[in-house]
Amino acid sequence: MLAALRKSKIRTLDIYRAICILAVVLIHVTSLPAVRAQRYPDSPIAIFYLVLNQFSQFAVPSFLFLSGLVLFYNYWSRSQDSERWIGTFYKKRLMYVVIPYLLWSGIYFVFKHAVKGNLHKLREDTGKLLAGILYGDNFEHLYYFVILIQFYLIFPLLVRAVRSSLGVKMLVPAAVLVQILFYFFMKEVLNWDKAGDLFITYFLQFSIGAYVGISYEAAMGFLRRWRWLCYATFVLFGFVFVFAGRLYYQWLPELLPYKEYLNFVIYYVFTSAAALSLLLISEALYQVLQGRWLARLLTGIGIASFAIFLVHPLLLSLWRQVSEDVTGGPLYHLMIWAGGAVVLMLSWGFYILMCRLKWSRILIGK
Repeated sequence: MLAALRKSKIRTLDIYRAICILAVVLIHVTSLPAVRAQRYPDSPIAIFYLVLNQFSQFAVPSFLFLSGLVLFYNYWSRSQDSERWIGTFYKKRLMYVVIPYLLWSGIYFVFKHAVKGNLHKLREDTGKLLAGILYGDNFEHLYYFVILIQFYLIFPLLVRAVRSSLGVKMLVPAAVLVQILFYFFMKEVLNWDKAGDLFITYFLQFSIGAYVGISYEAAMGFLRRWRWLCYATFVLFGFVFVFAGRLYYQWLPELLPYKEYLNFVIYYVFTSAAALSLLLISEALYQVLQGRWLARLLTGIGIASFAIFLVHPLLLSLWRQVSEDVTGGPLYHLMIWAGGAVVLMLSWGFYILMCRLKWSRILIGK
């Protein structure tokens, strides 16, 4: 990218990243108690964990929205007539995303074998390692990097597609159409259980982020004017998303025949509204907290979010092994939340420690 076309950093986005990574950690921390609590689905504790776990599902779509925003904010320009930036773009993604993903895929692959006492099978399971790298299956969170890499592969094509003002105007409507067509293709034709590993599953969120990145100031001005509608949509559709099962089977059973189509709409409205709302929330927090310790805390977590995303599932798995004998009562819930705090702090500490090493970026990314 030509130096003249480089833009200033959007300071509020580190707080955005912090909110997203806290939601990711919350999803993983509450996943096990949310499942266990469903033995008594109407109990307050079951509803508590269900709401926390499901409402936080905006996290990954919001991260992908943010990727679209940052990429197009930094690389798109209608005055740009050179493609020399492409080589630099892929070099950075190889160094800061692909290589860390490959290394952590290997780490988690070995870790899973060690936990199961199958280290002696590592060599014969090499094929599973390679398949896991391809699909992001070597641990529960690694699919995200496969999706991210797919977006990187098509990014130059997307930039070309929206160079004109017409292309920009049609970006989000085209993404909505693509999302709908893909949904019906997967439902009626292919019915592939790996659809969630494809970039196109998140194409709408990425494209909305791209649109915001292309016209950031205008888009933020529009969002500020409609902030309360944005917040209301986020919260309303978030709770409909959380309680969709009750909606169809208890509250409005006449909607049951349309469940799959409604779930599609609810999910994309919820996650899109969440991503946009987080822009406003992070901006508000940045302005209100500027210079205070909480702003520094959130900014630090946001800067470390990539590394925290990579390492926290391993630490959480170790914590669960240590605390597996605690299965109920107040102590169980205390261990859940203490574990979340410890895992977050250790993950952040790992990032800070690794930053002292020159070669750290190949392990913790950027």
